[in-house]
Amino acid sequence: MAITRQIKHQTSKPNSNTRTDMSRSLQPTAYVTLAGKTFLFAGIPETEIFALLGTAGVRVEHYEKDQIIFDRSDPDRALGIILYGTCVVTKESENDRMPMSVLKQTDLFGAASLFHDEEAYVARVTAGESTWVLLISEEALRSMMQRDFRVTENYLRYLTARIRFLSERLDGFLPQSVEERVLNHIKTRAENGLYESEWSVTQLADALRISRTTLYRAMDKLVSEGKIERHGRAFRLSKGENE
Repeated sequence: MAITRQIKHQTSKPNSNTRTDMSRSLQPTAYVTLAGKTFLFAGIPETEIFALLGTAGVRVEHYEKDQIIFDRSDPDRALGIILYGTCVVTKESENDRMPMSVLKQTDLFGAASLFHDEEAYVARVTAGESTWVLLISEEALRSMMQRDFRVTENYLRYLTARIRFLSERLDGFLPQSVEERVLNHIKTRAENGLYESEWSVTQLADALRISRTTLYRAMDKLVSEGKIERHGRAFRLSKGENE
């Protein structure tokens, strides 16, 4: 069972030097700085973030490794911010499991659970290790948006970015060679031309719906053609592919 702590709003101002070790502190001052690094609170001073986190419906929960946080059949209508640890996002069916992404500190999840009438969530979110998550309920997020338009603007900007990202991901379903699919996968996830995969070769092959042998062959061809450099799980795009 998840360990829950309701946030207590305080009148003191946050201290940027406060420890952020979630196993030692659950006070708002411990994670207001982390919250400020997310899209939701971009451009908002820490003192004002501190006040927003005092909104009713904001809470912190702790999950052990492999504990399910969100599931298709049992969603929590809340936006999650990872304070410490990692979360694994997968698509599940009766006979199959497809890895989608690995989320890290200050990453967010749960936007697809908010502001609609559907009962099912779109994926399963599981703790990849001992993980602490800040959860903002739909009602709390609505209240924050009403109090500070910057929260609304940041949320809309995030949704627009997600739409563009998913549109680019759909390109991978167009007729392509295996090499093009692998290259597209790397391109859509690379930052400054570098993609450090959280997945093993087997997991990456599963995500691309190809065999390990086919994946190795495709990566070798991309390397030989000078389109990527590969160092273990790290891939660097060539200058031409990164433009």
